[in-house]
Amino acid sequence: MSTTETENICGLRREDFQTTIGGKQTDLYILKNANGNEVAITNYGGALVAIMVPDKDGKRANVIQGHDNIQDVINSPEPYLSTLIGRYGNRIAKGKFQLNGKKYELFVNNGPNCLHGGETGWNRKFNIELQFQV
Repeated sequence: MSTTETENICGLRREDFQTTIGGKQTDLYILKNANGNEVAITNYGGALVAIMVPDKDGKRANVIQGHDNIQDVINSPEPYLSTLIGRYGNRIAKGKFQLNGKKYELFVNNGPNCLHGGETGWNRKFNIELQFQV
């Protein structure tokens, strides 16, 4: 185990999730509860990369399809895989809607529709704020 690798059961290495995008540093955070279950999440798009919980035989296993490194998150052919979606979820037909009498036109990124926040959805944002008390 390298000196920068944290002890975890998911086997992910923090350094594999560190790069700079748009002048901001990406990172991996591994949260573990008292039962030893783990959740691994990046600060880029809030991508969940592992959820380690016991299977039916009590052996811990990753129960999601995640990514092994930050480049896989960035270059995924499925840009919303395990990431936060938003500002809204699903499609806005033809990228247009009306609210309180005002018409809005959005960036279309899914055929003629706007999907999961369009061009600048949360899956490509640094919008994770971690707060904890010791």
